[in-house]
Amino acid sequence: MSSESPAHPHDEARLDAMHLAYTEYFEGKLGPAPLEEMRPNLTKILDLGCGSGAWAVQAAAQFPDAEILAVDRAKLPDRTFPSNMKFQIADLTKELEFDVGSFDVVHTRNVLLHVLNAPDILLRASRLVKPGGFLIIEEPDLVSFAETGGPATRAFMNKIKELLAGIGADVQIGSKVEGLIQALGEFEDVNVKMAALPLGGNGPDEALNNLGLGMKQSIKTASENLAKVYSDKGLTVEMTRAYNEEQERPDNKAAMDYYFVWARRRATA
Repeated sequence: MSSESPAHPHDEARLDAMHLAYTEYFEGKLGPAPLEEMRPNLTKILDLGCGSGAWAVQAAAQFPDAEILAVDRAKLPDRTFPSNMKFQIADLTKELEFDVGSFDVVHTRNVLLHVLNAPDILLRASRLVKPGGFLIIEEPDLVSFAETGGPATRAFMNKIKELLAGIGADVQIGSKVEGLIQALGEFEDVNVKMAALPLGGNGPDEALNNLGLGMKQSIKTASENLAKVYSDKGLTVEMTRAYNEEQERPDNKAAMDYYFVWARRRATA
């Protein structure tokens, strides 16, 4: 799932592998937002809910003159990080102790899906973006996955939806991010790239297929951990096994609608 998952922080390999799949899809870039255009004025980047820190590490490498701050509620793995990258523990569901308008880029991935009051978190994140800076949100729509999968996939995803709804999370947040940013009235050039990720890897586009396969593997690894945590709430080992077996079928047509959204804060007059 994400850095908010109970499996974290013992899931670095999965999170790193998933980040690699995103990066390969975007041909080595951090994503579709035109961050290169901000050179040389891009000096501070914030990654909220950074998970294993993989996105922040890449940002530090691609923008060596910028200060990268990675934030999560759990510690990063014990390994070497770039000198221009720092880490800070913080609870994203609470007010963040950063100055308004202090970052050129604020990024979050697969976090809003797992939290209560995602619009409030998005609002607080948006306030941290400098005029002319970018807010970047990457989130899925789980309903699309449940609707396109087979019976075992639907059963598994409906249970995931039930568990997330139990904590007040919005399983369709990915499809709503654009509207939430538009409603703020403080951002222009709100862009959306929606990709229907074929988890069976059987679509017409090789890059998209690889991202879909990466997502499938990530969910498989996460599902095995989640089954241990939530077995008493109905996410059984048997249900998880049936889901994973169905996902490996050659006729697997399941797809997940995934939304990459980026917007530029209006410059002050």
